[in-house]
Amino acid sequence: MRPDFGDVDLTGLADGTLAGPEWDAWLAAHPEAAAEVAIARRVHALIAQLQYAEIELPAHFEAQVLARVRSHSALLDLLELSLANVGHVLLELLDFLFGGLPESRSST
Repeated sequence: MRPDFGDVDLTGLADGTLAGPEWDAWLAAHPEAAAEVAIARRVHALIAQLQYAEIELPAHFEAQVLARVRSHSALLDLLELSLANVGHVLLELLDFLFGGLPESRSST
């Protein structure tokens, strides 16, 4: 279970909506929140790369990946490594993890 950080919008911190020195200081003072934001930023960047590769992603895909990564942090490292080096391996991992591979827009 994720800790409660009150009214602070961790999504806003992750996507850059909330930014600046005051938020950097807040994150520095809250290492658990900073870890959550770091993971969310990495997942968001991964999803952006998949979309750039013209892979259609199902609704709420980013939230699903984030939930899985929270429980198994090494999974994000594997996904990022696969995307950076061997795209096919990434697609196989996604198929294995989520039970169905999104189709590329260019193949439809």
